[in-house]
Amino acid sequence: MAQCVQSVQEFIQDSFVPMVAVLCSEDAERVTRKNSLSFPELLRPFCRLTSEGHLRDPNNQVVVVKGLRISVTGINTRPPQTPEMHRLLSQTVSVCQPPEGSPANVITAGDYDLNISDRTVKASLPWYSDWKETLTQLSSSKYYTATTPWFETYRENFLQSMPASEHEFLNHYLACMLVVSSREAVPTEQFLKLSQEQHRIQHSGEYTHPKWFIPNTLKYYVLLHDISEGDEERADSVYEDMKQRYGTQGCYLLKINSRSGSTGADEQMPDPWSQYLHKSSIHNP
Repeated sequence: MAQCVQSVQEFIQDSFVPMVAVLCSEDAERVTRKNSLSFPELLRPFCRLTSEGHLRDPNNQVVVVKGLRISVTGINTRPPQTPEMHRLLSQTVSVCQPPEGSPANVITAGDYDLNISDRTVKASLPWYSDWKETLTQLSSSKYYTATTPWFETYRENFLQSMPASEHEFLNHYLACMLVVSSREAVPTEQFLKLSQEQHRIQHSGEYTHPKWFIPNTLKYYVLLHDISEGDEERADSVYEDMKQRYGTQGCYLLKINSRSGSTGADEQMPDPWSQYLHKSSIHNP
């Protein structure tokens, strides 16, 4: 069992991440569903930077961030109800059980003693059972250790299931991606409609969820182009128009290939999504 040691800063940075909403046009949803994925699921393997990120603080000073991870979810995502959350957290643990009929075993993992017997896991989790003690330990300790194979998924589900509160901004959206297919008759009109819809959701007062970080939410415009069925020259032309409208830093042309039936029997295609699409995730009920 591999051991993962994080500093307190790394632990906090990896646990409380910037949240980005996604709002897609109907045709963009259709394009991604051809691959049995939603658009947020399509992006999930690529939500952690492998290089340094550069941000500017309110004083316009550049801040270097390493290993930045963002959480990308659909704008209509809601935290699960308590019974559903209990089921998902239990499932997160149970999927790591040994096969049925295996002998009982005790695994010592860092600060945790796991008593595994049949389909039951009994674990001492002071980080969740005693918040005050844990916060004291984190403030006085240089490292935070997590060693169980299910811990990362459990932690992510637990933190993301927490409802957004009025007095803090941990689960508030920082930005919104507006996604339109290149096959739309007039893509810029679709972007305008999505922008208006996002504004209505945020400011109409009709919705208690989601919560937003600032009144004027940052919008990022994504043109989704499927090269297996679309006109690439037209997509490039639309993208050039988008850069004039929204700026080169505010838009992106994302090309995907939804080919089917052309893969040989012996051809092994990489699947970067399999490890992210857990049934026990709150985003994959």
